[in-house]
Amino acid sequence: MLNRIAQDATVSQSATIGENVTIAKGALIYPNVIIGDNTFIGPYCIIGEPGGDYYKHNDNYIFAETIIGKNCIIRSHSIIYEKVIIGENFQTGHHVAIRENTDIGNNCSVGTFADLQGNIKIGNHVRLHSNVHIGQLTVIEDYVWIYPYVVTTNDPYPPMGNLIGSHICQYAQIATGAIILPGKIIGENSLVGAGSVVTKDVPPESVTTGVPAKIICSVREVKDNNGNYIYPWKDYLKEYRGYPWQRDV
Repeated sequence: MLNRIAQDATVSQSATIGENVTIAKGALIYPNVIIGDNTFIGPYCIIGEPGGDYYKHNDNYIFAETIIGKNCIIRSHSIIYEKVIIGENFQTGHHVAIRENTDIGNNCSVGTFADLQGNIKIGNHVRLHSNVHIGQLTVIEDYVWIYPYVVTTNDPYPPMGNLIGSHICQYAQIATGAIILPGKIIGENSLVGAGSVVTKDVPPESVTTGVPAKIICSVREVKDNNGNYIYPWKDYLKEYRGYPWQRDV
């Protein structure tokens, strides 16, 4: 199938463009970018944004590889830097920034105005909502949900720059406005309440809330308004957005 590239889009001759790719008005695709089949690059997106040395008029600048997988949707005004690897079925909102040395798995989404500061590892089926800030060296495992205005920090003694990333384990939920302090581990199947400030590691399957966040119960004690147990959420949410276990329902 033919690609659809807008007349005023700029696509480097050294970029590799798959089949059935749309590159919309004003988009800029730098050298050494690889874009997978059936991917949409929205208006005024920048893919493969170079590092600072490029802007020092270094004529010998070598662009590092940037990979966007198949079936991705990169919405308008998003910027993805070089040295980023993104898997299949990825989506962004608008005005998303993803910095260098970020590795994102398959079936992930990043919401509008999210800021991923680079040197980040993200697994599969991860959902980052709008206005999320993910600090450098953060690790996010599979099936994690991070809601709007969450911040992961990485400098214990700013501005010393001795960065320590946080680690968010699989199936964890980080509710709106929570702040994760440097180096903290958020355990598997845990739930961090809205507006919490996490100053200590969060054990698996625990609910923490407050400033500073404290453990209030096990997730297995949480019920919905109808009195039904709902966590660990994988055990109860059987069909949602193509999660692989729904095939067993």
